[in-house]
Amino acid sequence: MQLGALLTQALRNQGVQELFGIPGDFILPLLQQLQEQPDALPFYYMTHEPAVVYAADAAARAANRPTAVALTYGAGALNGVNAVAQAYEEYVPLIILAGYPSQKEINSGLQIHHQAKTVDSQRAIFSEITCAQVRLDNPETAIENINFALQMCRQKSRPVIIEVPRDATNFDLPTMPNMSIEFANPPIHENQYRQLATALTTARRPVILSGINVRRSGAQRALERFAEQFNIPVVTTLLGRATVSPSHSCYAGVFCGDTQTRASQLLYEADLIIAFGVVYTDSNFSAHRELINAAHFYRIDFPTQSLKAWCARLASEPLPLFETRDISPMAVSPSNEFNADSVVQVMHQQLSQQRALVPLISDVGDCLFASLQASPTDFLAPAYYASMGYSVPAALGVFVATRRRPIILVGDGAFLMTGLELGHCLRYGCKPIVVLLNNHKWDMIAAFSPTLKCTALQQWHYPELAKAMGIESLRAHNAESFLESFAKAWADHDNAYLIDVWLPENSRTKRLSDFAESLTTINISGVSKV
Repeated sequence: MQLGALLTQALRNQGVQELFGIPGDFILPLLQQLQEQPDALPFYYMTHEPAVVYAADAAARAANRPTAVALTYGAGALNGVNAVAQAYEEYVPLIILAGYPSQKEINSGLQIHHQAKTVDSQRAIFSEITCAQVRLDNPETAIENINFALQMCRQKSRPVIIEVPRDATNFDLPTMPNMSIEFANPPIHENQYRQLATALTTARRPVILSGINVRRSGAQRALERFAEQFNIPVVTTLLGRATVSPSHSCYAGVFCGDTQTRASQLLYEADLIIAFGVVYTDSNFSAHRELINAAHFYRIDFPTQSLKAWCARLASEPLPLFETRDISPMAVSPSNEFNADSVVQVMHQQLSQQRALVPLISDVGDCLFASLQASPTDFLAPAYYASMGYSVPAALGVFVATRRRPIILVGDGAFLMTGLELGHCLRYGCKPIVVLLNNHKWDMIAAFSPTLKCTALQQWHYPELAKAMGIESLRAHNAESFLESFAKAWADHDNAYLIDVWLPENSRTKRLSDFAESLTTINISGVSKV
């Protein structure tokens, strides 16, 4: 059996339905074999390795299953390191198929092109950002290594790397066992469980804090049933925003560090907080150490614990129905300013009238905080590791996984990093709407360092760039013109659109300003000066 046939079967057995990548010399023999398979995975190729990984990352997030990426040795795989690191930190299951030199090339004694310090530097670097690293350099262990890597990817919900030597496609391999990988749930920590169950019997104002690993572990429905059964408000982290439906009766909003929200109020007034699958990041908790260090804050972490099992068992406890509390959003004074918030508000008003499920993909920066003005059911953003340039290539991954038309929120700085990947979307039938929040600078950087003189961006002609890629373009300068532009783009399903939204000087949202202040006023001991 050829390696390409074996890998195709193994990947499909684990639910992988697509392959992203960029062709490069060390991976070419494998790509050739993969495309020749009768059940070949569709191959989506783009221009730049970080974008390829972002697209695969988004497909994995959207479908909540692994996806695969094929990159060449060294220059290809190492160019994707930042994007893989983000997937690792945000618990995204990616399978990286990376090229590797043949034994003949290694034995030549010559420095191999794309090689870093040593021939094994690629593996050493990826050991920091993957939960398993295997190399298919022996036909007798190839199946075992593939199964191990795929098992770790699924069990840990994190990237793995499978290095494929250039000559491994010559192996004659036994048939791959036709089996899926099943895992035994880790046992519930009994002492921890009894402490929490006892605390619930005396609590009056419990709150659930839902993190991204609720979704990664498939525990969303179990958590929603537990909350609904006992009438417990559910607050999500920014990264875990899509773990609970905004229409759920107990959904109380997003906690992202802002104290002037219902979510924050509920957490601070709670006498018991149950944190399921939360990633504890500075962006959410640097100014709220007292909250997560409180005695009434209980952590149920993934993958050391089964979040689904915890929710199901807690739901079986003979607890009372807790008193209903106000979980409606706090009233916000209307603003006449035209900024990222008002743009998203207009967009949300339009989309809330639609029946279609619309994926919303946000980049980092002001657009991420502005996205809180919408309540999408399907939302993606790199809200922890926070690498710029995610949203545009991610749109292709979301489309591939869901076949739904995505909407992209992106600032001009992030767009300049990966915006040209839009041209690849059309090849695959993806026709997104790009809302480009254009304030002519890296405003996130300026928020952290107001006197820095290297944050301005020159006037790029984004409509002309869009036209060169075959994408329709519109421009908006105020809420009225944006409403008109967005309505036109939404009504036209036959074309992709870029809406160049010119924001006025000093249009930064208050949430971004407050966020920057909260992080920059933490002193060296980690205690807030605010």
